[in-house]
Amino acid sequence: MIRNMLILMDGTPKAEGLLDCSLRLFRSEENHYQGAFVEGISTRNLNQVFDTPELIANQYTRSEIIEKILHANIENSTEFIERFIHKCDELELKTKVYLSPQDVDLNLINQSIYSDLFLVGKEIFTKENIDKYSFSTIKALLRNTRCPVLLLSCEVEKFNNIVLLFDGSKRSFEAIKLFMYLMADQVAENRILLNVVVTEESSGQEKHVIDYLKNYKQHFSIHRVYPENYYRELLTLLAGLEGFLLVSGVNKDEIIDDMLLNKQGSFFMSPNRSVFLG
Repeated sequence: MIRNMLILMDGTPKAEGLLDCSLRLFRSEENHYQGAFVEGISTRNLNQVFDTPELIANQYTRSEIIEKILHANIENSTEFIERFIHKCDELELKTKVYLSPQDVDLNLINQSIYSDLFLVGKEIFTKENIDKYSFSTIKALLRNTRCPVLLLSCEVEKFNNIVLLFDGSKRSFEAIKLFMYLMADQVAENRILLNVVVTEESSGQEKHVIDYLKNYKQHFSIHRVYPENYYRELLTLLAGLEGFLLVSGVNKDEIIDDMLLNKQGSFFMSPNRSVFLG
């Protein structure tokens, strides 16, 4: 189960939507939340919001940090700012600000190993102010984060279908195990589909994977594809589902690049299409 959740905050009402979404999907009073505000993603010129950036944690309270960041965006209403701060206070959400690529590399990425899950709203990929600097920061963050990443829209109410990708590799099965450990409650609530890429490795292990999954759910579907065109067939399968969460330990770079480069045209950008990258 999830206890320590890291959330990428973008400094807009979408951050509140993402927080609400996490409360809908992961209902537990024992969860601990940490909000990460990153230069170029949360807002521009974060280091100008604070008088002495290096002393942020010692100089300001959580509420003061959030208030300053949200006020930097002139489109944020006073009503939203007050409501969001109140929610963060109720959840005792820890807040950290990352002002440079070095800060992201040395602190956020290294600290992510102590989080169970990194929650990222897909809306960051379609923000109007995403430039080369922001693009590089998002890409490095998602590729190098040391805990599973959940990419989803803040509008998600339910996943409906959970698609587990297994290609015979250790990495693909470890992603499935991580998902089962962290989000087993979602297995009971949604339809499960095991997508097997037929290789010599997967053929020898498929029965063990099936037996493992039956510890969580007795009945689920199995779909087999061959490696020559498996990614295209995977997308065809996913396109026919009414909402899904894809669980994958492979294809991480392809999925991230698709979202970053194609933005609204990305296959995964539809609100009811979510991805768990283990």
